[in-house]
Amino acid sequence: MTLANLSWPFLLGGAAVLAGLLYALQQLRIRYTEIVVPTAMFWREAARDAPVRVFRRRFRHWLAYLLSLLICWLLWLGLAEPAADGPEGGQYHVLYLDGSAHMSAPGDLERAAERLRDDLKGLPEDRREVVWGGAWNLKLLNAGEEDLLFDRRLEGLEAEPSPSPIDEQLRLLALQGAYPAAARLVIYGRAPVGAEALEGLPEGIEVLRAEGFDEPGPNRGIVAMGMGHAASGRWDRVDALVRLGAAGGASAAPGDVLLSLDGAPLEGASIEALPPDGLVIRDIPAAGGLLEARIAQPDSLPADDAAQLRLPVRETLKVAVSEALAPVLFDAVIADPALDLAEGDAELVFRQAGESFGGDLPALEFASMDQQEAAFEIEYAGNLDAELALRDSLRGLGLSLIDGAGLAAEAGRPVGIQAAAGEARRISLWQELLDDRYNFTASRAFPLFISRAARWLVEAEPAYAYLAAGRFAAEESAEFALAGPGNVATRLLGADLAPPRAGTLSSPDGESSFPVSLLSSVVSAGQAGVDLPAFAPAGAGLAGPSLLAFLLILAALALLAFEWYAYQRGMMP
Repeated sequence: MTLANLSWPFLLGGAAVLAGLLYALQQLRIRYTEIVVPTAMFWREAARDAPVRVFRRRFRHWLAYLLSLLICWLLWLGLAEPAADGPEGGQYHVLYLDGSAHMSAPGDLERAAERLRDDLKGLPEDRREVVWGGAWNLKLLNAGEEDLLFDRRLEGLEAEPSPSPIDEQLRLLALQGAYPAAARLVIYGRAPVGAEALEGLPEGIEVLRAEGFDEPGPNRGIVAMGMGHAASGRWDRVDALVRLGAAGGASAAPGDVLLSLDGAPLEGASIEALPPDGLVIRDIPAAGGLLEARIAQPDSLPADDAAQLRLPVRETLKVAVSEALAPVLFDAVIADPALDLAEGDAELVFRQAGESFGGDLPALEFASMDQQEAAFEIEYAGNLDAELALRDSLRGLGLSLIDGAGLAAEAGRPVGIQAAAGEARRISLWQELLDDRYNFTASRAFPLFISRAARWLVEAEPAYAYLAAGRFAAEESAEFALAGPGNVATRLLGADLAPPRAGTLSSPDGESSFPVSLLSSVVSAGQAGVDLPAFAPAGAGLAGPSLLAFLLILAALALLAFEWYAYQRGMMP
């Protein structure tokens, strides 16, 4: 048995108060007093001095008292609105307020919150909770908390430019012991639910959607925006791709997109249509500018109307190579258009271990196997965790592409990688690997290693092919100079995390910032996922009094009619 309007202590306390009050009223009786007055002029004064109702010392009419008490108790219990525990009333309700980009249309979130607020009033406080589904899932109201806290915690929250994290909430529902066996997730909004997520739910868990949240209307949005090397081969230029998505009968024509660079109309680049819904921008200056694509006409969902890219800075690096290594490294250096051979004004140096050539410049050194145990030794500056730096090195320097097993078999010893903190960046590797018998210099990994090592040594600014809300940075971004230990934009708190929402993401050191775009075909193209059963408040006992409460009120009225009949017949005082 559950109570919708009152708690059990309050119900029992009120019943006790009613019993005491009716007992006192039953004691209050009419006392007849005879007073002789000489004239009618003193009648009013005599009535005032002789009160009509007094308390009796002896209690009478127990049946009348019990009947009145039963009528009041029935009305009081009906006011508490009891409901029997069953498939509906016994369920635990998780009310999920969708605060993602799906609800960014004007008025959507307010309407969903109002609908949830109305449904919340009829649920037992100990068997319901409210979850906010914005960039992250956030508990707005815990089980047992007052409903008034919902409005207070909802203040200031707006629909966020992010994909819906509803799948995370479904995974939590599927965890054994996380929720009661009979639980119901009610979605207030358009957050799509995939078939795979529903298949993983245990028996007894229901997922429903509140009515009134159809598609927002005609919408077009940018679903993809990324960059790559210029097809023209120019090192100081990049190409970019933009694709559109549409829903609700809207068109996705490339002509709907306005392009700008650093806030000004894009000039000096060629634009090619990529049917049916995209375009390619050729030869954009790679000077660190901010490229923006924006839908010309606003529509029902403003969150997907714009996307941005931070372009890389493509400058050539001046490299000094010692004479002893020039015959081996020359081809790898000139194969990279970003590297120029230099002498006096070099920014980094390639040399043998122990050489003074290049002085204190960041160095790629080659040492014999007898001088160092590991095949690759990396020194990095700063307080970065060694394990994190080693992982970044494998990816950022292209070491994961090296045939370590083949090199180890040829060398007769393990080929290892070590990372440690130092005063400046330095890379050291076995000089024997440059011999022809190891096949390292002839592999595809060698020129890539030389290229990335040069960028890592000078701490080149990272760049990303794209950054999208809810998705990890693209692996192909490593082609752009790119990631070195401690300088990855999506690394927070020592772990790789996907940016949760569109906006601006700063690197851990605060020196670099990168725009994050929504880029979601699920939001822009209206991919609704599985059709969920509609949630009707009346079906869950949320609208009006329960059947049991209605029967209690009818019983009280019937007893009240019987009491009147008994009084009229003289059966009751």
